[in-house]
This record gives sequence, C-alpha cells and structure tokens, in this order.
Amino acid sequence: MTTRFEGVSVRRAAVVLALASSLLGLTTRGSAQTDMLDVAADGRDIRQIDIADGVYQFMTMRDSYVRQLNSVVVVNERDVLVFDTNTRPSSARIILDRIRRITDKPVRYVVNSHHHPDHWSGNEVYVKAFPGVEIISTEQTRQFMQAVDAAWPARFTETLKAMEMAVGKETATGKLGDGTDLSSERRRRDENDLRDYRSFVDEMTNLHRIYPTLVYRDQLTLLHGGREFRFMSVTGDAEGTTVLYLPNEKILVTGDAVSYPIPYVTPPPSRQARSLRALAQLDVDVIVPGHGPAFRDKRFIALEAQLLESVVRDVRAALRKGVLTLDEIQREVTAEELREQFTHNDADLDARYRDRVKYIVRIAIREARDGQDLQ
Repeated sequence: MTTRFEGVSVRRAAVVLALASSLLGLTTRGSAQTDMLDVAADGRDIRQIDIADGVYQFMTMRDSYVRQLNSVVVVNERDVLVFDTNTRPSSARIILDRIRRITDKPVRYVVNSHHHPDHWSGNEVYVKAFPGVEIISTEQTRQFMQAVDAAWPARFTETLKAMEMAVGKETATGKLGDGTDLSSERRRRDENDLRDYRSFVDEMTNLHRIYPTLVYRDQLTLLHGGREFRFMSVTGDAEGTTVLYLPNEKILVTGDAVSYPIPYVTPPPSRQARSLRALAQLDVDVIVPGHGPAFRDKRFIALEAQLLESVVRDVRAALRKGVLTLDEIQREVTAEELREQFTHNDADLDARYRDRVKYIVRIAIREARDGQDLQ
C-alpha cells in the first residue's frame, strides 16, 4: 500500500506549484489533489446542508489540502455520530460549534472512513470535547494510520519550503515562471496562498493524532439511539474504507469510495469498481460522497464504476496485443468517451480528468501484471 501525498495546490498558472513540483519531484497521482485549482484557503468556509431529519452534511470548501470535503453528522435520540473529522482541527472545531447549535447532545461516536489525513485529522477535537467518544474504523484503516501518519509533517514542511522559495523568487524578479510580468493582483494571490498553506502546515505538524478505538473487519451493525447504522468495509481510494448505510433513512455516506467531480483511485481499480457496483444495489435515496454535493440518485456511482471498468478492460486488451510501454498504453487508453459526462467540457476539469485517467491506466497495468510497472 502506498501513501498518497496530497501536496500544495495553487492556481494552474502559478509558478509556486510548478517550482515546488520540480524541486520536490512531485507527480500528480490519481488520489492526489495536486491538480486541483483554488484549493488554498483556511478551512473556515463550511457549508451546512440538511440531508434528512437529524442528518447534516458539512462541506468544507477549501482548506489548502482538498476542497468540498464532507463531514456528516447524525443526531440520535441520546447523542451524536460524526462521520469523518476534516483535515484541519480548526475546521473540526467550527463544525463542533455548529453541532452544539443544533443539539446539546454529546458526540458519542466518530467514524473515520479511511486513513488519508483529510478524513481523521480532527479526531483530537472530538476526543477533547467528549473524552468517552468511540472512534470507529476498519482494522485495516487503523493499521494504515499507524504506518503512514508520521511521514506527513515532514512532507508538508518540505513543500512549504519549496513554496516559500518560489514566491520569494517571483517577488524578487517580478516575473512568473513563464517570463511574464508579476502583476500586483497575482502577487497578492500567491502570497495569500502561501499564508494559507503555512497555517495548514502549522496545524498538521502540531496536532495530536488519535487512532480508532473500535475496529471491525467486514461489517458492523450498530442499533443505537433509535437508528440502525450499518458500517461496511469496501475498496475506495484506500483499501478498508468504511461506508455508512442508514437503511431506514435510505442514506449512504461513502467516504472517498465515491468522490466528485473526478473520482479518486488508488488500489487496484477493478476492486473499487466491484465495490461501487455493490453499493449501487443498496436501497438509497441520498448518497453523500467524500467530496462534493450529495446525490439524489445513483447515476454518478454507476458512471464512476463504468470509468474504472473501461480503463481496466482496455488496458488488459492493450497488454494482450503486445503494447509494451506505459506511454503507448496511456495514449491508447483514454476513456475519452466518458469525459464529457464528468467534466461537461469545462477546460480545467478536462485537464484533471485526462490526468486522472493516465494514473488509472498506470495502476490498472500494475493490477494486470501482478504489481509490476511498465517503463
């Protein structure tokens, strides 16, 4: 299992990202956010969406790591369950304050969908406020957390240093990376992005990571507070991802098993496609993805599965006919027939989609070749 690195993102034309990437040797990965625009922010713009009676979606629009990140709150007869706890602890504190405006009931359960840091870095906020809280995840997720969390602070700090060098260079020269003049508006934007990323790194290097206390393997059913909670382990953009199904309310909360607008993929893509097809069989009226708005139908789940299946099928066909290099297969396998359904011909989304498909091709090759890459 590899650790995804969701590094800094600044605006597409910004020299900051270009120089940081060249200095660090970063590559855009299918599960990463380095291809996302306008992600830099302080994580304080959080939208509340009422999903159903006692069920709330809190979407953090940008936090210098990801955007449109969801935390879901379920109020029961006696207490509260929180699904995913944000990247920044400061964002988790804002959501906790809003929970307290909704109800005076305590948070009894926290769920971490998977080990990527935007889904559990706020655990400490809830443990501090409610010392008896139980944190639920799969056993596999807890193991991944313990194996990879120590690497993040150093990586984020290295990226911050690269950004500081990049912004310093453009300020000193008055030029962008392409040689054009640095406008005052552009300088202000890049300095603000750097400020926001610096505050993000400060939070990530000083937080106290809290691991799950209640783990399961395949399925866990909790009958509590007048509700039935079904937790299921699936393959999302991490193995051992927890999804939450509320059968009586017909609500499915997916973590990054489903993510919008361009799906995240890390494990063997055929396994993620099978998980998506299984989730599509559930009786649901509302689906809350790990990122993006809630859906009132299953069309996006089906589209995401179709994308993964298409790439896996075409990669295997290319390998069988003797295509021997990664570049050749990436030129041949593009899933271009599905692009417009994801991007609606938005230029920025088009670029992200094509980049993501290239990554899915790479991991589909690994899956077909027993973990071996092509050159």
